Amino acid sequence: MHIETYRSAPFVDREEEIEFFVEWFSEVPQRILWVYGPKSSGKTTVMEYVIERRLLTEKEWWIKGKYWVKYLNLRGKLITSYRSFLEALIVPEEVYEETVETNVNLTLGLISLESRKIEQVMQKKRNLFDVLFEEVERERRKGKKPILIIDEIQKLRDIYIQNGNGERELLKEFLNFCIRLTKETHLSHVVILTSNTVFIERVYNDAKMKLTSEFMKIGHLPEETVKEWLFKEGIKSEDIELVWEYLGGTIPLILKMLSKVKKGYPLREFLEREAWLAYTEIDEFLAVFNDEEVEFFREVAKEIVKKGYYSIRGLKEDKRKFLQKWAEKEILFYDPLELRITGNNRIYEKGLEIFLKGN
Repeated sequence: MHIETYRSAPFVDREEEIEFFVEWFSEVPQRILWVYGPKSSGKTTVMEYVIERRLLTEKEWWIKGKYWVKYLNLRGKLITSYRSFLEALIVPEEVYEETVETNVNLTLGLISLESRKIEQVMQKKRNLFDVLFEEVERERRKGKKPILIIDEIQKLRDIYIQNGNGERELLKEFLNFCIRLTKETHLSHVVILTSNTVFIERVYNDAKMKLTSEFMKIGHLPEETVKEWLFKEGIKSEDIELVWEYLGGTIPLILKMLSKVKKGYPLREFLEREAWLAYTEIDEFLAVFNDEEVEFFREVAKEIVKKGYYSIRGLKEDKRKFLQKWAEKEILFYDPLELRITGNNRIYEKGLEIFLKGN
């Protein structure tokens, strides 16, 4: 198992995922790559690590300067209109030139355009995606390998582009642009990350998108990796078992636990409190549902606690939609490709145990 420090925190054993991405980017663009998984499973961190340490690093001199990487993370951005999306995506060239080359992170997500082009796009005199396509083509002619990465793309779902001909869905226009870059012209890789699996299901069930997409799941760390990591951190064997029972492979919670324990906080007290907090989220959300829905939730909880998952194979649409609400609340994890529901992480499954004991 390999552990290194990345952004002042442990980066634990993601070699399989890293090698997948590096190999993917070395091939001719053919399909959009959708990366999904539970919240806090490490999707964004792994992606940024690959960009900074494997694609843009100075150490690997044979690929330095080979890639043109643009990474737009919509998390934390207020995207309420077409204009706010434009402002998050593009900046004037003169502003970009003031920040470029100072830090890899500053250049990620910024696509620079001449002020004249930006104004034309803002006024809808030119199509945004035609302009972006020209920028990608230009970098490709320079011998670069373009890579476009969008994180939390579901934030574009309810935004429309209004013009004289009516309204167009921004998300639909963007996805058509991605297909044009990958399957149709092979100009650029496109990677889309999301923890919203309800959105992934919509994409997966769309025949056109399914034929032009590849899906990759990044989950929490496996048991063997977690236990080896905790052993290296000096955690006692019996405590390692307890940590796995409560936290599973959820990296942020494990890091929080390590910080607390090293400061002398009792381990079991910390774990039981985290489980209780997870239960209170479950209890609070249950209050919005009727008795029949609560009974169905109890059935789902029993299966997850007993087997580790609840199968949604053949489940009726109304019940799927009910479970999707729990997934969007990030208490359960809804996997439309594996047709399973689990806790969003292990601590929510412990919360489900508390719920069942009290009911």
